[in-house]
Amino acid sequence: MKKAIIKGLIVIVTFLTALFIISSVMNKGNADMTMEMSDASYPMVSVWYAGEEINVMHGYAKAMEVSHMRESLTPLGSGRKLNLRIDPYDEAITDIVFEVRTLDGERLIESTKVQEFTEENGRINISASIKDLIETNQEYMFVLILTMENGREIRYYSRVIYAEGYYAGEKLEYVVDFSEKTFNKESAKELTKYLESNAEGDNTTFGKVDIHSSFNQVTWGDLKVTKEGEAAISIKELAPQTGSFELEYYVSTQKGKEKTYYRVKEYYRVRYTPERMYLLDFNRTMDQLFDKQGDVYANNKIMLGIISEDIQMMESDGGNTLAFVTGNRLFSYNAADNKLALLFGFYDEERRDERNLYDGHKIKVLNVDEIGNVTFLVYGYMNRGRHEGEVGISAYFYDSMVNTVEELVYIPCDISEEILMEEVDVLSYINRHGVLYLMWGNQLYGVNSIDRTCEVIATDLEEGSFEISSSNKMVVWQANGSTYESRELVFMNLNTGHQVSIKAGAGEVVKPIGFIGEDLIYGIARRTDISKDYAGNIIFPMYSIKILNETEGVLMTYEQENVFVTAGEISGNQIILSRVEKKEDGVYEQIIDDQIMNAEVEEKSSNKVEVAAVDIYEKLTQIALKSKIDGETLIHLTPKEVLFEGGREIELSEPEDALGRYYVYGREGVEGIFMDEGNAVELAYDISGVVVNEKGSYVWLKGNRSTKNQIMAITGEEATEENSSLAVCLDTMLSFEGVVRNSQYMLNKGDSVLSILEDGLENYEILDLSGCPLDAVLYYVNQDIPVLAMLQDGSAVLIVGFNEQNTVVMNPEKGTVYKVGMNDSTEWFEENGNCFITYIRIENS
Repeated sequence: MKKAIIKGLIVIVTFLTALFIISSVMNKGNADMTMEMSDASYPMVSVWYAGEEINVMHGYAKAMEVSHMRESLTPLGSGRKLNLRIDPYDEAITDIVFEVRTLDGERLIESTKVQEFTEENGRINISASIKDLIETNQEYMFVLILTMENGREIRYYSRVIYAEGYYAGEKLEYVVDFSEKTFNKESAKELTKYLESNAEGDNTTFGKVDIHSSFNQVTWGDLKVTKEGEAAISIKELAPQTGSFELEYYVSTQKGKEKTYYRVKEYYRVRYTPERMYLLDFNRTMDQLFDKQGDVYANNKIMLGIISEDIQMMESDGGNTLAFVTGNRLFSYNAADNKLALLFGFYDEERRDERNLYDGHKIKVLNVDEIGNVTFLVYGYMNRGRHEGEVGISAYFYDSMVNTVEELVYIPCDISEEILMEEVDVLSYINRHGVLYLMWGNQLYGVNSIDRTCEVIATDLEEGSFEISSSNKMVVWQANGSTYESRELVFMNLNTGHQVSIKAGAGEVVKPIGFIGEDLIYGIARRTDISKDYAGNIIFPMYSIKILNETEGVLMTYEQENVFVTAGEISGNQIILSRVEKKEDGVYEQIIDDQIMNAEVEEKSSNKVEVAAVDIYEKLTQIALKSKIDGETLIHLTPKEVLFEGGREIELSEPEDALGRYYVYGREGVEGIFMDEGNAVELAYDISGVVVNEKGSYVWLKGNRSTKNQIMAITGEEATEENSSLAVCLDTMLSFEGVVRNSQYMLNKGDSVLSILEDGLENYEILDLSGCPLDAVLYYVNQDIPVLAMLQDGSAVLIVGFNEQNTVVMNPEKGTVYKVGMNDSTEWFEENGNCFITYIRIENS
């Protein structure tokens, strides 16, 4: 008996020992195959100006496209002095060099090695003077290059300007003071004269507060917040009268012993006058930092708190697993196992320094399956990890069975993170075969994440030539010809890769309008109905509108005799059609809009994002799960990253003849990318933003306009039977720039207005601003650039001046220069279609 017991114990001990050894080997193997994301290692750089630390700069691992680096604008001090602070975070810096370049990056103006600096509290202070090779009141690009102990170079970018009469210090002082006063209701009383509190303001949420909100809302209502640390201040734009600023900081609320933290961003646009400061725009967002270990689970709710934007959430087909993004971190919840995993985030409770908290990137969920696997993108600036300091796109796969995240493919780029994020937001979709579809530039790419190859699916995608469904699953584009000349559409299901060709009939052209759900709406026009106005703009009247389903074919056809559709706007399950009627003389006349209703497909989901109203906190965002969540037994997971040999990079091929594009910047950064300059200026006008071209030069900006200006060199010129008013206006514009042409001859032989100006003004950028309001195009008159306004009767005038009450026009029909009341001229040009043509001078690099 005793021997049997001893034998049994030996067997058990042997088994447990073997189990321990096997487990150790397996765990060791797993540890060798995975790793945690490496910590941030790049130094941070900031500017000391007018008593404030401003314009924090993040380091880049390689040289970037200079013309796109518009994160901040630094005004130089007296003597073109620039004071920098470098926080090396205990990293050794062996060399410091700075460069000054033109905004397009093509010309190096100065390259200087920094020889003298001081150190204080672990930070390096530099006081450098830029040489007098730069022009006053002109922007340049400043590039700081740090060489680290291991030999790698890290670059930092900021635009700089040696400004006179810009009052940058006064504007900066105002916005800092405004922000501080919001935390004290008594001190804040004087802010009421700057606010425009009215019915436009939403006083039901702290997630978004703006200039129209109530005084109580701007001063945090009854919410007891404590400011945590100093604000990071950035100067975004600066002009003599105006300036745009961003402040970012953190606040906390306390409930018992538990603190809740929030990221706060404030945007200010101000105007300086000697008498007082004016607040032109104010916007504040507030976003709770989700604490996965906190008291945020109740019944079937995951409470995300105060949030400024819609929460991105995707669930598996059965709703068992969901993935959601909050605070720029990606989480997944598996209901069956009651597990919550933090799949990706550059910051966590242990890593909350400035480098990890920087939100120069986005996360997009691409797919969630019932097992709990998640495919997702991280795109923009990489705060830390294997791609630290790079700008690019990473596709990842989370394997729920082994709790690991693996990078499938990485696409590097040298444009700014702001532009990249706007690009990827247009289209990003991964199908069941692992093909990642991206819209970048004017091309559609298919990136195979398995064999890491890349295919260009479609090229030359101009505005209006393609449309994408809201799910990103379906896309359509014009196969051949320009937007108004294509005879074929390609309708593609990205999930299956299946393409359908839609061809126009003889003498017809097809154009996509948009999607309702996954159903395509497109229009057909006869070539004989298409015409051009005097500016060369296309009038595209579609006689037939069709709704097409990929599997069921044409669901509906909209046609009415002698009625044509010029545009379609999709709202929910309704299409609003802009229509014209063709008169006997062949002229198209606007008629009332019409609507088409499409059968609305209700989206079924097991888990939903909800907003709840709470007294003090106002609106709180939460996820309502299909079943109860037990916070006490909830399993928290933090997956490790899979190690792999070699790289997984893919370079996207750039188009040979890339079309010029225009970038619209507003309070959200890049808010639009256009190939049509008129669309760009129109958006910038609406959001009080700026437009820059590919070279980083300003095309248009809001607020930098005097109260009056007139181009005195342009005087009255009279039209004759041989020389039309349009020809006189063109000759006058060209002559004003020192160019002599016979515009009437060129018009007679069929040249358009745009081609005549492009031919005559070789070192200028010609701008077709048709559709933009008069107030927007006066920006050019303020720059001493005339604006051509064409009228529907074929005549034309030049806008050559303005004041607060009038515009000044040169009218060849009358042969004189005279004033027209501002309201009258606005109405006059609107009735004639706001058909404006002008130009900008291309500065020498």
